[in-house]
Amino acid sequence: MKFIDETHKLDNSQMDGTHQEFIDIYNDLKDTSTQSYKNVMIKLYEHTKLHFYSEEEMMVEYNYPRKKEHIDEHNKVLAEMEYFINRSNSKMGQMMLKSYYKEKLPSWFDLHLISMDSDLSSHIKNNS
Repeated sequence: MKFIDETHKLDNSQMDGTHQEFIDIYNDLKDTSTQSYKNVMIKLYEHTKLHFYSEEEMMVEYNYPRKKEHIDEHNKVLAEMEYFINRSNSKMGQMMLKSYYKEKLPSWFDLHLISMDSDLSSHIKNNS
């Protein structure tokens, strides 16, 4: 994954920095071993929990009207990440973890940024 200014930059330094960190961690995969995928997913999960907590604090601070939907999406993604990490001890679970990592996470990240996070960023700008 790459941080592409035209797609990912929201002109909110806190959010942009956190999103860049997510991509940096995602790209920290050293090899294609299951353990490497699992280690990076655990780092992403921990980072994402803090990332979402920070965004949710901003939602409260700026009285964001779509807070519930945004937080529901956060909870869904965290549950998915945890599910795939916890299931990665079996052969099938390892395949599912790798597939989720390579296929679902990047597309989710782009869609979430373009839709939900850009809306939050715009709301913050308009209410600062």
